Amino acid sequence: MKKVKASFTVEAVFVMPIVLFTMVFIIYLSFYLHDYSRIQSVTDSVLHKAILYHKHGADIATGRVNYEEINQGLVSRIFNKSGTTAADVEAYLRKRLSDCFLATEIKEVRVTKGVLSISARVEGKFKCPFRGVLKMLSFDKSLVFEAKSAYHNPAESVRISEVILDTGSRVKGFDELKEKLGKLLPD
Repeated sequence: MKKVKASFTVEAVFVMPIVLFTMVFIIYLSFYLHDYSRIQSVTDSVLHKAILYHKHGADIATGRVNYEEINQGLVSRIFNKSGTTAADVEAYLRKRLSDCFLATEIKEVRVTKGVLSISARVEGKFKCPFRGVLKMLSFDKSLVFEAKSAYHNPAESVRISEVILDTGSRVKGFDELKEKLGKLLPD
């Protein structure tokens, strides 16, 4: 039987905590990267689905197409705020983000919908069981992801343009107004 020198034991006492700490840190770093990429993936896929479903008049949660909404005229579309709302997209995004993380708790989900775009902001808090470790390593505990996506419906744009052009050409005095405005603007 070989005898081990006491210096190996003393060195192991100093080296092993560093090795264990490094292993745990790498594991939690992989949790952080997993959760961040998961937030990004889910948010992007929900925005993509929301834009497709908004364009085609479908419900984001069920995928059911609402054919009555598709066949509405321009005036009813302006006054009836129908279609997928920001609240619908936000609820669907919250549902998709509810149970897919290793060490992150979702704190805030906000979806805003503009005329031609939809954007989402997801904020989560990364939880580490070792207090002070994240501060010591200047590791940011908050995960924030913002995404924005634009939608375009060419048929709707053409329909609106034709209504505007047709209405403008029928207004009395439109040509005179156009001439006067042309004189005010320098060439």
